[in-house]
Parts: sequence; C-alpha cells; structure tokens
Amino acid sequence: MKIGIEAERANTPQKTGVEHYAKQLILHLAEIDHENEYTLYLRTPPEAWFLSLPKNFKVKVMPFPIFWTQLRVSLEILLNPVDVLFIPASALPIIHPKKSVVTIHDMGWRYFPESFTWFMRNFLEWSTGFAVRHASSIIAVSESTKKDLVKFYGVDGKKVIVVHHGFDENVKIKNQKSKLEIREPYILFLSTIQPRKNLEGLIEAFRELKHENPEIEHKLVVVGKPGWKFEGILKKIEENRDIVVYLNHVSEEEKYAILNQASLLVLPSFYEGFGMQLLESFAAGVPVVTSKVSSMPEVAGEAAVYFDPHNRSEIKNAIKNVLLDKSLSDSLKQKGRERLKEFSWDKCARETYEVLTKTGHY
Repeated sequence: MKIGIEAERANTPQKTGVEHYAKQLILHLAEIDHENEYTLYLRTPPEAWFLSLPKNFKVKVMPFPIFWTQLRVSLEILLNPVDVLFIPASALPIIHPKKSVVTIHDMGWRYFPESFTWFMRNFLEWSTGFAVRHASSIIAVSESTKKDLVKFYGVDGKKVIVVHHGFDENVKIKNQKSKLEIREPYILFLSTIQPRKNLEGLIEAFRELKHENPEIEHKLVVVGKPGWKFEGILKKIEENRDIVVYLNHVSEEEKYAILNQASLLVLPSFYEGFGMQLLESFAAGVPVVTSKVSSMPEVAGEAAVYFDPHNRSEIKNAIKNVLLDKSLSDSLKQKGRERLKEFSWDKCARETYEVLTKTGHY
C-alpha cells in the first residue's frame, strides 16, 4: 500500500505541540512498518532526521509559495496517486484520494475567535470543515476534541477515532541543569503566548499570591514563542518584570532543563486540544496545577490540582497549596509518574497505523 503524508509540519525548526506530534508519529511509524511505502511531502529542504528513515520512506520536496497543501499537494496527488493520504494537521488538499485520514488537534477558534486573526480564523473554519466532510477517517487527539467535532460539525462519531499523543520515554529530562541564571525558585508557564493560554490571568493571580504570602520566594518563568495577538500579553509581562521572567522560545534541551528545576508547572489555558506540557512535567517529576476544562482533566487524570481558569482566586490557591504542602506536591509527582505510563509514541503510532491500514483496505 502507498501512503502519502503531509510532513512539512514535522520539518519546522521551532516545534510546538502539533509539529512534535507529526515528527514523532513519522519516526515511530518507521519503526513499526517496514512493508508499506511512504512518501513524505515537504515544502522546504528536509531536516537531517528525515534522511535516516528506512528505505520504505522517501522524501519529496515540492517548493511552492502559498497554499502549499491545498494547491501543490493536490497537484502531486493528481499526478502521482497514493492509496491513503494522511494529514497530521487539519488541512486536507482540495484534490485528495477517496481514502484520506486527517488529524484534528483542537478547535480553539470556535471558542475564542478573538484570539485569532480574521484570516486565520476563517481559514481554520473552512479547512477544518472541508477536512471533516471529505476525509474517510478523522483522528482526534482527545475525547474533548471528538465531542467538539460532533457538536460543531455534526460529524458521525463513528468516523472519529481518538488517538492520544504519546511521550518520548527516551527524552532525558532528569539531572539536566539550565544554563540560564535563575537564582530564585520558580513556577513555570510553558506554552505559546496567545490570549487563550490565559497567561495574563496567571500573572494577576501570582501577583496576588506574592502579595498575600511574602514568604513565597518564587518567580514565574514564562517559556514560549509569541503566537496570535501576543502584544498585550507581552506588555503585561513587562509590567510585572519584578516577579516574571520571560525567556521566549528555547531549545528542546534547554526547555527540559528549565522544566526539571521548576517547583511547579501551571497550565491555566481556557482551552487545550491536548496539553503536551502535562506529560513533560510528569516525566520531569514536576507537580502540575491546571484548568479543569476541555482536554486537561482527560490527560492529567488524578495527577493534577485543578482550578477554574476564569477564577483568579482558584488559580492562586491551587498554586499556593502545592507550593506550601510538601505531601501534596510529593503525591502529585508520584501520580504523574503513574499517569505517564498510559501515553507513548509507540502506542500512538500503532493506533494511527491501524486507522491508516483499515482506511486503505476499506
């Protein structure tokens, strides 16, 4: 069977959740499938790891200036058909095989349209609607996203298969030390800087916490590159420089080193399709407090303290309770280690492989 994969997401230098997902899925599909023929479509020259894939994986670089997936990949499918096309991130080409599989990660623009530019919001709405109507099978990264697809697009639930993200157990998180000089203990915010991540609410809650509990020496370290409509958030960071340290985007190695030394991870988002930071924190032995909405309870289970992201007092008290209660902190660390066992990229790849092969033989 010939399987085509839109792999440009996996080729992005500064990878966030969706890009990591695409890369890890390709790497682990390569480990478990040595029979089917894969073609990986790229718009830009491949990163080195692409060149180490087994012989049944070939890379095809197809430069194109705009709407690469919709136009250039469509042309490629027309000229060189495949049995199954896999799109790891929403945008199905206009011309596509009858047997196509698309992964939908989240539907944040539906809940927070003001967090997206007009163009991006409308493009996501159109591309997702087109994908879910025309794909043979849809992979959702959480039950939360599956429910959203049924709710907003009337998709038949039988067409949507939930495949959770994995975690790379080979990542060496322990014993790494950050090269950055952060002298005070700190709690960590680790995510793209955009309104739905609720960083402004976290800063306000943390300011209150510090005011009411001067014995808490911690700072708030923020790691993440600017996303949509970030200007007001960066202004908020600048206004609170005495308690907030902003590091922007850092390398993967440095990210894990920073995480390893954190006292606590806070994920205060109003909405997440999955929340990879939760698994990374579990692996690092870092306790987690997070929002009790969308996919976060599904991913973290009993291994987190939850709060209403709209309630500043709840955010403040969740942070305070974990920082000041060592037994609670230790319990969360243990529960996180247990929870992590339920997620692996091998499992993700095998479940995705099953969807691809069933679609191809249907």
